[in-house]
Amino acid sequence: MVMDQSLRVERVVLLGMVTLLGATGDLATALAALVISAAAALVVYAAWALLRLSVSIPAAARWGALIAIGFAVSWALASVAPYLVPIRDGAMLFLRIAGLMPIVYYAAGDGASGRDVLVSWAQFTVLVAGAGAVREFFGRGTLLGYLPGGSFTIRAGFLASPVGAFLLIATVVLAARIVSSALGTSNEAAGGTDE
Repeated sequence: MVMDQSLRVERVVLLGMVTLLGATGDLATALAALVISAAAALVVYAAWALLRLSVSIPAAARWGALIAIGFAVSWALASVAPYLVPIRDGAMLFLRIAGLMPIVYYAAGDGASGRDVLVSWAQFTVLVAGAGAVREFFGRGTLLGYLPGGSFTIRAGFLASPVGAFLLIATVVLAARIVSSALGTSNEAAGGTDE
């Protein structure tokens, strides 16, 4: 269904909201957040696969272990990240808690198919990398720290701020709704002519 795609985008935005808002001030930090989130998700899913084999462990204990694992992975990787890529000061906290975002635990939830998880992560990847690139290029006039437009850049400084991040993500959700609505209307019109 076309409307499901719009709802999927909204769900991905909500599950990864803190990472999308806090770790996308520049492309390097956004990519670091993406790698940290994905690594935490893989480790959490592997732990989930092992923990669910044991019926004697209560659900609360399983989820507590998964949350601790996600946090430990993101904290460890975030501690290494500044040695590999330049990380802005305010983004470090968001990298350290990237393993606590609900998107990391999405695959461990009941009823999520493998395809649904992969599509959601692909959308999350595009959103995080895209938001980081747009916010850095239009907010600071650089891309990965370089001036791609030479000295001719017109910066919209508000995009570099948290408010700019929120407005960018809200625009993505609104665009998904508009496209979904337009495609749904055109599909209904096409369906109506066939009958």
